[in-house]
Amino acid sequence: MIRGFYTALSGVVAAMTRQAVVADNIANVNTVGFKQSRTRQTDYELNIMNAVGPELGLLGSGTIPTGLRLDISQGPLQVTGVQTDLAVEGDGLFVVRTGGGIAYTRAGNFQTDATGTLVTEQGYPVLDVSGHTIQPGQKFTVASDGTIVETGQRIALVAWPAGGASRLGENLYAAAGNLPPATGQIRQQMLEGSNTDVSLAMTELITQQRQFQLSARALSLQDGTIGDAAQLGRLR
Repeated sequence: MIRGFYTALSGVVAAMTRQAVVADNIANVNTVGFKQSRTRQTDYELNIMNAVGPELGLLGSGTIPTGLRLDISQGPLQVTGVQTDLAVEGDGLFVVRTGGGIAYTRAGNFQTDATGTLVTEQGYPVLDVSGHTIQPGQKFTVASDGTIVETGQRIALVAWPAGGASRLGENLYAAAGNLPPATGQIRQQMLEGSNTDVSLAMTELITQQRQFQLSARALSLQDGTIGDAAQLGRLR
């Protein structure tokens, strides 16, 4: 009975976790360069039941969401006509400097600050391939390889890390080690939209809500069974 209680509880926790991931994807459907997260679900603590008789097979003792990962597929490109707007087509991340060190982003809705430096929406400077800040001037043209025609500086574009990137907040990512140059291209006066598929995300959210309801019902039944067993024990 206790095993059934924890199995049902694991279903509730897994459904809540996956709902939170899907809800975050939906909430960022209009966020520039946002990459949705995906999860899988699997059993844990599988045990082979060997009684005196034949083997009974595998018995799962619960479920757990695993494999939380970023979906780095391309988002839709949108023409904006703003010269400081840059989009990455294909593989690649812009490199920025924050108060905590180097970070990466796909959000190319840049602007120039009071000093003429190219910065993110939050004010973090965008870096070139040499690690320097960029001052492109009042009017500038960015080639597909990131070179600013008027100054010769080249905007850094690095590949997605093979081991995966972690979210830092503010639409930024962290990655370990030095990242190699990317194969993607930069498109000026364009922005990349979120790659969240709203229809699929809504379907998944409804599925997870249903799973939560079923797991919560199973948990309630298990709790009642344990309560009845305890009552019988006192009567005996």
